[in-house]
Amino acid sequence: MATDEGALAGSAADDILIDARQSLGAATLADLFPDGPAFRQSVVTFTVLLALAGLIATFGLIQDSIAAIIGAMVVAPLGGAMMALAGALVTGRSRWQLNSFVEVVLGSLLVVAIGFVVAAVLPDPLTLNPSLAARTEPGLLDLGVALAAGAAGAFVTVRRTGSDALPGVAIAVSLVPPLATVGICLELGRTSDAAGALTLFLTNFAAIVVIASIVFAICGVRPVPAPANAGRVLARGLVLAVIGLALISIPLAVTAAERVRTVVWSNAAAPLVDDWIGDLDLEVTDWGIEGDTVTIDLRGTDQPPPVAPLAASIARAIDHAVEVQVNYVHIEREQATAAP
Repeated sequence: MATDEGALAGSAADDILIDARQSLGAATLADLFPDGPAFRQSVVTFTVLLALAGLIATFGLIQDSIAAIIGAMVVAPLGGAMMALAGALVTGRSRWQLNSFVEVVLGSLLVVAIGFVVAAVLPDPLTLNPSLAARTEPGLLDLGVALAAGAAGAFVTVRRTGSDALPGVAIAVSLVPPLATVGICLELGRTSDAAGALTLFLTNFAAIVVIASIVFAICGVRPVPAPANAGRVLARGLVLAVIGLALISIPLAVTAAERVRTVVWSNAAAPLVDDWIGDLDLEVTDWGIEGDTVTIDLRGTDQPPPVAPLAASIARAIDHAVEVQVNYVHIEREQATAAP
């Protein structure tokens, strides 16, 4: 691709964005859009590094190894492909928009396949370990992390003086581990968990592209076409990115609302459950809230009291109709005293 398509405004002659500190000279976006042999080499490098990152992430997730998961984040090149997509949206490079998007999609499928195959070879776990479970329930906080990390990555991309921050950016935003989690959960038959992990990846993907596009625009990146079309091309790219982020934020907002309701209901119901149990030899082993149903697991030597009064108390406390289900496990205790 021609040098004049490096696409950073600020200097019509050089088409570059000048680094304010000047410690490492000028920065451009040319590296995001290689051409010819450089492009072919970049595809090979991308594929090899992503496959290795997928293996590292999968083994790390199955072993619940934080160090291995962090290593996979650093090795994975997916962030660079997303930066290229954001740069292509801002500069109006339609061919590179397609190239970068296809690269992200195919790379994501590769990691999911690696996670699936590795999980198929290894023994299936009885339950998801903390590293896997943490990536199946994304929330708005994950969106905040992705936005901040994406902004940092974009800033580093246009200013070479920030190169030392790249490992931190890679660690902050989770890209490959959620995809590996999708493959593992699919092999285990946990489709709902796989959907949650996929939502986390899509959240990070959309957030990175949106915030990177905005940061590029702020830093002076401008469309390749003639100045008369520059504003329209830039606006179109930003609008597409924002629409994608808005769509992926909907399930996150729903999940966040459900979590808030769970916390509110739990805080209101906990003392009522204690009063309902009273002095009986009963212990609450677990409880959960799903929809309008509160499930309470008990064990002990005494029989639990009738559930209807508890349901009425909880409904009054939260001002909402509720169904209470109590699961009870009876425990037999034997005691003996002996003397020599």
